[in-house]
Amino acid sequence: MALPLMIRSHYYRGLLVLLRRDRIIDAREKELMLKIGEILDFDRRFCEAAIDELMSNAHITRDPFIFPDKSVRDCFFRDALRIALIDGNLHPSERRWLQKMAHANGTSRRWLDTLIREFQDKKEVWTPDTPLEIQQCNLNS
Repeated sequence: MALPLMIRSHYYRGLLVLLRRDRIIDAREKELMLKIGEILDFDRRFCEAAIDELMSNAHITRDPFIFPDKSVRDCFFRDALRIALIDGNLHPSERRWLQKMAHANGTSRRWLDTLIREFQDKKEVWTPDTPLEIQQCNLNS
């Protein structure tokens, strides 16, 4: 199933919003976001600019959005947790935003907390060789 541009845009924008929640963008986060942008078929220069201008870009709103498909939603939360935990720490602001997104998408706080624990228990949440959820869902091919 091919993902429409609007869904791909929401997916990437949601990850960008999460990325700026702790006000720190490190090299691993940037590398991961560029990889996801590539998977979602966005131009690398567009993704680099979006990341580089993230802190000052007022057009990237924090408003949660609803994914039309449960599998896309689940992929999003798993990829989001990879980004949030790549530095080994889930910042309280990141957690709050994920909770807001989960609520908007009709998922329980318990579901999200279980998923967070699953990812916190991993030794490494991502390496360049680790397949991302959006790839495993095979939604964009």
